[in-house]
Amino acid sequence: MKEVYMKMGTVPFREGLFLMEDERAFLLGNKCATCGQIYFPSRPFCFECFGEAMNPIRLGAQGTLYSYTVSYMPSAHFTPPYTAGWIDVVEGIRVFAPIRVKEGQTLDIGMKMELVIDELWQEGERSVVGYLYRPG
Repeated sequence: MKEVYMKMGTVPFREGLFLMEDERAFLLGNKCATCGQIYFPSRPFCFECFGEAMNPIRLGAQGTLYSYTVSYMPSAHFTPPYTAGWIDVVEGIRVFAPIRVKEGQTLDIGMKMELVIDELWQEGERSVVGYLYRPG
């Protein structure tokens, strides 16, 4: 497995959330061995049945836009306007993520979305990378 942020000068915004393998992006979550509940990000135990046997899984390459918002307020790392929303992934959970849209592109609830690992912001000479979704 090669991690996207192994390139010189790049760092993940948080370790253990995502990876790239053979040009495909994956989110890293886990699944309860007892009841089957899936989590992203990973949890130390199941919040549904309190089971402690949690198995790692990959998720989130494809999804459907559940809801989104466009923010016009500045944040520490994103220049307004920026878009974020909830994506229903194929594995049956909802993931909150930045959404990248091209200028003039519109979003529609229910549209297909795809996971991308890309630069989120710059910190000095370093590129901070993370997961986001885009129409696809």
